[in-house]
Amino acid sequence: MGAQRSSRLEHIEIWRAALAKGLSNVRARTIYPDLEFAFYGHLYNDGKAGDGPLLRISDLSPGFEQDFAVAMANSLCDGPAAEPDKLDVPGSLQWAMRLLERHQVMDGVQASIIRYIKQVNRYLTDVAFKRKVWTEMSAAMATRPRAVVAHSLGTVVAYDWLRSNPNTTASSFITLGSPLGFRGVRKLHLGLDGSPAPWPNGVTTWLNVAAKRDPVAMVKVLNGLFGGTIDDKPGANRRGAAHDAMEYLQNCRTAEGVAKALG
Repeated sequence: MGAQRSSRLEHIEIWRAALAKGLSNVRARTIYPDLEFAFYGHLYNDGKAGDGPLLRISDLSPGFEQDFAVAMANSLCDGPAAEPDKLDVPGSLQWAMRLLERHQVMDGVQASIIRYIKQVNRYLTDVAFKRKVWTEMSAAMATRPRAVVAHSLGTVVAYDWLRSNPNTTASSFITLGSPLGFRGVRKLHLGLDGSPAPWPNGVTTWLNVAAKRDPVAMVKVLNGLFGGTIDDKPGANRRGAAHDAMEYLQNCRTAEGVAKALG
């Protein structure tokens, strides 16, 4: 996400280094596992990424985008969650954005928060775009991995692909900072509203790591939302980097899960 100015090679290197730190800390037998990266950031660099610096709250579309923003903010409330349905829409969004900025989500830059939400929505609603992302995912899975490690929207992409493709070698699924528990994702993308979602094909173990202050992983416990048992573990990422992939990849819970998957 937000990687339309980046590259596959860059992400392979930074993910490999972060994973190695975590695996070294837990004394894993394999510190530098073979890594294939399903990179789709460049697909957003097609003139539709909303990459301009002037994105404003008014650019968030009614429905999923506005609901997602408010839900992210609600997840950061130390007290009772706000009730946006009792507020006018502009008021609830203003409140949400102020809170997200104060917690330094996406470095506290309003345009970055809005761009993130719009990129999530694009994958969920743009069929042609989703098809291109799946082509990339299929190419990565053709390398026959034992484990799939996914972060943020990548957890939605990976779950979506796994549940739709019966032939996979991956038996371990590790989700980091996942929005899969958000009712808007489940309803809009999975067509579900309350009932458990299908279990991903081939997966025997699913580890989910969610940092306490990560607003994207607004639902910290995924177990019970899918047709199988998910091992939910907490994370303690730094404030301002609560959703950062590098923080998650170095987490001891993630490292232990990867080490177990590698054997």
